[in-house]
Amino acid sequence: MNEPILEVENLTVQFKRKTKLFKAGREQERWKKVLDSISFNIKQGETFGIVGETGSGKTTLARTLVGIYRPRECRIRLNGKHLDLNKKEDVLLLRKNIGIVFQDPVGSLNPRVTVSEIISEGIPDQKKLSERQMEAKIMEASELVELPGSKLESFPTELSGGEKQRVSLARTLVGGKKILVLDEPTSSLDVSIQAQILNLLLRLKNELSISYIFITHDLNVIKHMCERVAVLYYGQILEQGNTYEIFEHPRHPYTADLIGANLSFTSNDGFSAARESGEPSREGCIYQNSCSKKFLQCEKPPPTFDLGKTLVKCWLYDYAGGDHGESVDGRNGGSNGASD
Repeated sequence: MNEPILEVENLTVQFKRKTKLFKAGREQERWKKVLDSISFNIKQGETFGIVGETGSGKTTLARTLVGIYRPRECRIRLNGKHLDLNKKEDVLLLRKNIGIVFQDPVGSLNPRVTVSEIISEGIPDQKKLSERQMEAKIMEASELVELPGSKLESFPTELSGGEKQRVSLARTLVGGKKILVLDEPTSSLDVSIQAQILNLLLRLKNELSISYIFITHDLNVIKHMCERVAVLYYGQILEQGNTYEIFEHPRHPYTADLIGANLSFTSNDGFSAARESGEPSREGCIYQNSCSKKFLQCEKPPPTFDLGKTLVKCWLYDYAGGDHGESVDGRNGGSNGASD
């Protein structure tokens, strides 16, 4: 494949939270780290999946990638250009190139304006276009997502769930974006409509050479859509690489547990209900409280080991372990990705 068009290194996001100290009679601000040193890349025409349980940080990642949230730390390159997300012009450049399709099409569409007006929101430099040019762009985008022209003057409340998601896609595509962040784009749809939207996404990727960052809790969708995948657990990527390799030969104990449970996380408590799980550890390996393969070394934070087709954050693959993987931490470990 081509060189990466988006490279994300050591993405860290934290939010303030307030806890009241009753004895002291005052509030103390504390920080909750939602994403912890996330690194990955994506290439042109590729679908990179991110899978994880509810609360793992998937939506925070999606919103950070389009500039809604500001990271505490991050090194990011877009088409080879280094971006500083503390600079307004770099955030605008990020948003110009990366679009997002949210999980809930109802909440992301203004019910007071027509479909045509919603799609037009994604057109940059509208003032430079004539009314006829605007109409042509809107019609082209609606045809791309297989939305009938008769729906353009409808309001969102008059559309089905699948049609609303097509409108969201059209609004993102009309501006010519080449990277789409898809945040659970089919989870709120009926199964038959899900299949239609997924097939549409595949067609669009092939026709337009766009890239997807596909964020979901559904393992079956990941297998169907993604060339590579990252497994996210409470803000950390524990394993990433070739999708087939990870599903057939999961290396991290969490990945193995996830796949072995054969879950699609149809409910918020999916994985936790399937087996008794400890809380994420605040020290050492984040998964050690639930891991059946825990040993003494796990009391230290593990580096990421390069096993060829996968990158794994687990002490089992230290030189002292069974697989002699090479540590890549400290030299752009996660962001170089695992090869297909």
